[in-house]
Amino acid sequence: GRKRVLLVFTDGKIYDADRLASARGILEKEGVITFGIVVRRFDTHTQTDIDAEATLKPITSVPHYEHYYNLLRSESPKTLDGLCDPNSMWGKYIVTVPQVGVHQP
Repeated sequence: GRKRVLLVFTDGKIYDADRLASARGILEKEGVITFGIVVRRFDTHTQTDIDAEATLKPITSVPHYEHYYNLLRSESPKTLDGLCDPNSMWGKYIVTVPQVGVHQP
């Protein structure tokens, strides 16, 4: 059992959000965990960032607040390096930590 993960990145308005929302149901049935990441250029949130967040957040897995992140571009390498760390914000969803004494196929 590998986990299926989809990362959706945007740095602006998503023009096909309706297609993404309809695909969300299919992804959920297939067991895909969906994360949304808005990559912003500035320390402050611009209207473009706020619009992107409003469009992206509803297509992420539930609970949305744990599957969504607003990321400053300069912080992206550090944040994304820890993506598969079971102790990171998202690693608990992505990484399966084997339990001692439990057989895993």
